[in-house]
Amino acid sequence: MKLNSKTIFLLLTILMSALFAWPELNFQDLLSQGDHGRDLYAFDAVTHGKLPYKDFWWVYGPLMPYYYGLFFKIFGVHITSVLLARALLVVVCSAFFYLSAACLMSPGLAFLAAAWFTQSRQEFFFTYNHIGGIAAELIICWCLLSYIRMGTMRYLWIALITDFILGLIKINFGLAGLVGIVLGVLLIDFSKKYPLNDQKKKFYLFAAGLVPLLGIIYWLFLHDLPLYAIRQCMPYFGDDQPYHATPLMTIPYYLMQHWLTLVRTRFGIPIGIVLHGCTLLSVYLLSTKKVDKAYRQDILLGLGLIGIFFAGYFNEFIVSGIWYRTYWSAPFLNLFHFVMIAVAFTFLAKFLRIIILIFLGGLSALGIVAHIGIIQSQKQPFRYLNMDRGQIYVGNEPQWTDTVNHVTDYLNTTLKKDDLFFALPYDCLYYYLTGRISPTRQLIFFDHIKIPPSQEISVLRELINNNVGYVLMSSRFASPETGLGVFGRTYCPLLGQWVHDNFVPLVRQGGDWTQPPGWANNHGVIILKKKQI
Repeated sequence: MKLNSKTIFLLLTILMSALFAWPELNFQDLLSQGDHGRDLYAFDAVTHGKLPYKDFWWVYGPLMPYYYGLFFKIFGVHITSVLLARALLVVVCSAFFYLSAACLMSPGLAFLAAAWFTQSRQEFFFTYNHIGGIAAELIICWCLLSYIRMGTMRYLWIALITDFILGLIKINFGLAGLVGIVLGVLLIDFSKKYPLNDQKKKFYLFAAGLVPLLGIIYWLFLHDLPLYAIRQCMPYFGDDQPYHATPLMTIPYYLMQHWLTLVRTRFGIPIGIVLHGCTLLSVYLLSTKKVDKAYRQDILLGLGLIGIFFAGYFNEFIVSGIWYRTYWSAPFLNLFHFVMIAVAFTFLAKFLRIIILIFLGGLSALGIVAHIGIIQSQKQPFRYLNMDRGQIYVGNEPQWTDTVNHVTDYLNTTLKKDDLFFALPYDCLYYYLTGRISPTRQLIFFDHIKIPPSQEISVLRELINNNVGYVLMSSRFASPETGLGVFGRTYCPLLGQWVHDNFVPLVRQGGDWTQPPGWANNHGVIILKKKQI
């Protein structure tokens, strides 16, 4: 069978992204005892029949624990199984970025766009959950861009199904994606004069039904919980989040960060000249109608869709100012730049096109090679998590790795088979690494979680009923970081008093306790044992 150029470049994109992800199959850049520990504990818990929200605190949609849990079932309970599952999603992201780009440019340029996206993609460093959402976003984008060209209803049904999945990964982005799909279809139908037939009416009906369907599913998971627990799992209301900002603050900050990236990085200025120069040229070509009429319409519709999705997925950053929340919209900024390059290429002389392709292609290749080399150089014995459930290298400081290895070994050799320990304020990684369940549903204890006295009493009841004999307390129990606080003083005074009255220190490991603790560094642990009566 003869392959066309689009299929060939798709296969090359898959190979390129697989090569990019390959060194990450046994390497985690930074592993945190809190956020990543929560994820790993959740993935393991669902394989034993536990339910997100109800049986353990979970702050995203309910789907991804089951995705990663499936890999635990197939490949074994090791962090490498999770990294394999994540690597597959990285490949999916690259493939659908390529397919989206190929709707608006040549396959060769779309491949370059995918390579650029893959090596410059900003990773959600704190969770394995969100890469699934990025994959869903890009599939939806591909569906809508394909609908521009073909007007085929199957793309709209795929988009709706994918958005349903996105809603189960992170509810606010599922809703934003649904709004984007509906607005995009309305825009395309109006411009292309696609008819409002029976199939289209069914599409709008199902789109409207997606919101209550997602609501029912979330209700089934959440309805047994008290309101405070629901708000802890779905922190979208009032002051549930510790960070607040306004668009007047976040938009200038966003633009300034991009400017600083251009002027402070080694290749920033020439990259800026290419990207923004092509953008200015494309704006001129499109506004003066110097490109083919049909191509111009498709490009403008494509840019309209990209703009709609970018704005929709910008929702978390614009009200918080937290930079990593821009990562949801970042793929669409990358896609916008390469659409501008594609339009500019219809006008630029051949030698200029070649120079730009060599420059961007060279930087992409350099980025991929550097990525592989940097990771491989960090795979040193002192960075290895040596327990059965670890078996990966980490980019954390060696002291962090040493602490985690020693504490896990101590727990595994000291605790009896049925002994439970209580990890606080947010150190779920040790539950996962030791293969022990949390004695409480609640996994996190900080100021910003806003644990009321009634919840403290409920947690105490769980601890007493489960006959908890040990407490693992990390150095983050007292942190100056925004929203964290001091255990027993600024939050959870009842729990703090209970630990103080009933436990004595047994062993201390790691960390500089005179310095502020970190998210994935300067990690110290105290293990306390219940007093003998």
